[in-house]
Amino acid sequence: MKGGKIWSTVVDYFLILSAIIGVGFASGKEIYVFFFQFKNMSLIGVIAFSLVFIYLFFIIDYIKYKLNIGSYNQFNAIIFKKLCGLTNVILIINFIITSAGMLAGADYLFITFFNVGFRLPSIVLCLLAYIIVTGGIDRVKWISNLIIPILISVIVINSLTNITPQNVNLGITTKSCVLALVYGLLFGINNFVAGLPVMFESKLKAKGKLFVTLTVALIIILNILVLASNTFVSDMPMFELSKNVSMSFYYIYFITLILALFCTLLICNYNVNKIICKDKKSKFVPLITILSCFALSNLGYNFIVKYLYVVSGIFSSIYILSLIILIFIKLIKLKKQQKNK
Repeated sequence: MKGGKIWSTVVDYFLILSAIIGVGFASGKEIYVFFFQFKNMSLIGVIAFSLVFIYLFFIIDYIKYKLNIGSYNQFNAIIFKKLCGLTNVILIINFIITSAGMLAGADYLFITFFNVGFRLPSIVLCLLAYIIVTGGIDRVKWISNLIIPILISVIVINSLTNITPQNVNLGITTKSCVLALVYGLLFGINNFVAGLPVMFESKLKAKGKLFVTLTVALIIILNILVLASNTFVSDMPMFELSKNVSMSFYYIYFITLILALFCTLLICNYNVNKIICKDKKSKFVPLITILSCFALSNLGYNFIVKYLYVVSGIFSSIYILSLIILIFIKLIKLKKQQKNK
């Protein structure tokens, strides 16, 4: 994608956002699970999420600069050394599970919305993802810059319309501050994993990454306030609440959810392609990846969310915690080397 510095920053901003903001935000379910149960303590979770994002953004940037790292695979090899193969397998499993959830979610949405049981939506999304991923990062950036502004706008409109002074009440919870803190950190870790390989495809500076964090935190807070005013549990609460705006907006929100599903599917498949193919282009690897995701999606949306997402979350947590520890060790070694010079 061509353009000046400002345009390049905007493009990279939406690219990283596309790896973080997906159907979990648009549906409201992810926010409900990680934040709403803590009511007033939810804000502590949002702060914890923001801090972990800022820390990971800046510490990885620092390592990239100090060691002159140009790609995710190079970064992974330097940090994890002999274990880099194992960490790659963990991330690939994570991304495939997430992708399968996106495909199953698309079918679930169509069945719910149209009351028709067929797999055409997931087949179409698979085909589109394959075409875009094989076209390289420029196509991925183009789609991200098309979808993410629409996604953010629709979520914000839905939130603001459903928030009124009369019905917003976070309430007081007796649940511990520590638990809210842990959930916020877990949310940050789970969402950062998808954005890590993509970070190496962007040149977004410190201010841009802070703006990414603020954007995500704002959407989380808006969703918390919306769910506080309508305390119910469903698979896609924000989607159901979009009816309160208008029936036309309800249909728009349906399309937005499909776009959110596709955006996450696209990023996850691109990440797998980059990990396996390194800096080479391949048409075979994306094909195998998307077919694997499609096969796994046959387990169904509810099964994937209830069981496989737990596996994915555990893998993400192990990976990021190991990453933080090893980066800390690497920083200590770098400081010792600088002192000895």
